[in-house]
Amino acid sequence: MPKLYLFILLFNLYGVHCFAGMEILDTLDIYLRKSATYDRQKEDRIKMLHKRVAQAHNDMALYNVYNDMYESYSSFKYDSAFIYAQKTLVQSERLKNSSLIVNAKCNVVFCLLSAGLYKEAFDGIDAIDISHADEKARMRYFFTRWRLLADISDYNHAKPYQNNYVKKAHEMVDSMKVHLKNASWEWYYIDGLQQMKEYKYDESEYSFKKLLKDKYLSNHVRAIVTSSLGWIYKLNGDNQNALNYLAEAAIYDIQSSTKETTALREVGAILYKNGDYNRAILYLQKALDDANMYDARQRKIEIGNILPIIQQDRYKAISRQRNTMLAVIIAVSLLVFVLICSFYFIRRQMRKLKEARNTIEDRNKKLEEGFVELQEANKIKTEYIGKSFAINADYINKVEKLYRAIDHKISAHQYEELQRSLKESTLIADRKIMFADFDETFLKLFPDFIENFNKLFDKKDRKLPENTQNLTTEMRIFALTRLGINDAERIAQFLNYSVNTINTYKTRVKNKSIVSNDEFEKRIMKI
Repeated sequence: MPKLYLFILLFNLYGVHCFAGMEILDTLDIYLRKSATYDRQKEDRIKMLHKRVAQAHNDMALYNVYNDMYESYSSFKYDSAFIYAQKTLVQSERLKNSSLIVNAKCNVVFCLLSAGLYKEAFDGIDAIDISHADEKARMRYFFTRWRLLADISDYNHAKPYQNNYVKKAHEMVDSMKVHLKNASWEWYYIDGLQQMKEYKYDESEYSFKKLLKDKYLSNHVRAIVTSSLGWIYKLNGDNQNALNYLAEAAIYDIQSSTKETTALREVGAILYKNGDYNRAILYLQKALDDANMYDARQRKIEIGNILPIIQQDRYKAISRQRNTMLAVIIAVSLLVFVLICSFYFIRRQMRKLKEARNTIEDRNKKLEEGFVELQEANKIKTEYIGKSFAINADYINKVEKLYRAIDHKISAHQYEELQRSLKESTLIADRKIMFADFDETFLKLFPDFIENFNKLFDKKDRKLPENTQNLTTEMRIFALTRLGINDAERIAQFLNYSVNTINTYKTRVKNKSIVSNDEFEKRIMKI
C-alpha cells in the first residue's frame, strides 16, 4: 500500500464497479446524474480532515493531516491542493526532515503541472535535493519528474523537443525500476505509461490489461489505466473500443470525484464525430465544469477549442429543425386542400396505372408467345436446313451419276439403252423418299402431332397412318400449315397435287372436325 502513494494520489473510494449487462454510455449517464452525490461524499471526507487539524498535537501529526488534505484535493481542486501542498512544505521544513521536504515539494510541483504551469513546475522539480532523502521520497521524486516530462511531451508536439522529453522520462522509469519488484502492479503501471509515450502501443496494451487484473487497484488508478487504453485504441483507429474504455475511465473518475481528467472530454469528442451532438455537448460541458472547478488551464483550453464548434453545429441543427417546423406549420394549413387534390390525382393515376399495367401484361404475353414462336421457328429452321443439306447433297450425287450414264451412252451411241433407262426413272420413288424424310423430321419436331391432330375429330373419324413414322396426306397438308406454309399453291407443288385437290382435302378434313372451320387451323398452330 505505501508504494501506491508513491505513484499516484489515491482516495478513500468504494471499490470496483461492474458494468456488465448495460450499455457503457447508458451507465455513464447514470453516474453523471450521481456525480454530485460523489462530490458531496468527497467534501464530507475533507470536512472530517479539517476537524483533525485542531486535533493535531505536534508538528508531525499536523504534517500528516496537511498531506492527507493535499491528497484529497490534488485531483479535486487546484487552489485548495496548492494551499495544502504549501502547508506540507512549511511543516516539513519546520520538522527539518529531508524526506518530508522532498515529498512536500513534489506535492507543490504536482499541483503546478496539473494546472498547466509547466515552467514553474520545472523550476520547482529542479530545486529539489534528494541526496539525503529515503527510498520512498526518492521514488516520489522520480515519479513526479516522470509525470512532468510525460505531460510536457503531450503538450509540446514540436520535434526534437518532444522526443527529448520522452527520452528523459524513460530515464526516470529506469531509476524507479531499480526500487520496484519485478512484475508488481507498480511495475506494470509505470511500464505501460512509458511504453505509451514511446508509441509502443502493443506492449503498453499488454501492460495495462495485465494491471487491470489486479482486483485491489483503486478506482483512480483504474481510471488512468482505462483512459490510457482508450487513447491507444483511438490512435490505432479502433473508435468503438476507444469509446468503451474512455467511458469506463470517466465513470471511475466520477466515482473518485476526479476533476483533473481527460476521459470525459475524449468521449464527447468521439461522440461529436459520430454525430451524437446532444450527448457530446453534455459530456464536454461536464468536462469543462470539472476543469473550471479544478482550475486546470490546459484542460479548459482543450475543451474550449472543441465545445464552441459542437455548439455551433448543434445551433445549426436546431436552426434547421426550426425552419423545418415552420415549413411544417405552413404545410399543415394547406394539408386538407393538398390531400383532396392528391386523392383525386392518385385515383386518376391509379386508373391509368391499372390500364397501363394491363397493356403491359398483354404486350408481355404477346412477347412471350412471340418468343416461343421464334424459338420454335429457329428450331424448325435448324432441323430443316440440316436435313435439306443432306437431301440436296444426295440429290446432286444422283443427278451427277445420271449425267455420266447419259453421256456415256450417247458417246457409245446406245440410244435404245438410254431411252430404256430414262423410262425406268426413279422419280416417283425419290418423291416418296422425300415425303418420308419430311415426315421423319416433322415428327421429330412435333412428336405429339398425330395424337393431337386426331383429338380434333370424333373417334370414328380418327385415322392413324400405316407407319407411325409417317403422316397421312391430310396430316401432311396440315403439318405444312403448322410450319407456317399457308399458301395452297406452295403446298400443292410440294405434294405434287393440284391446288383444287389441296383445297378439297382441307375442306373435307375441317368438315369432319369437332371444332369450327375458323378455329381448326388455330388449334393446329397450338400443337
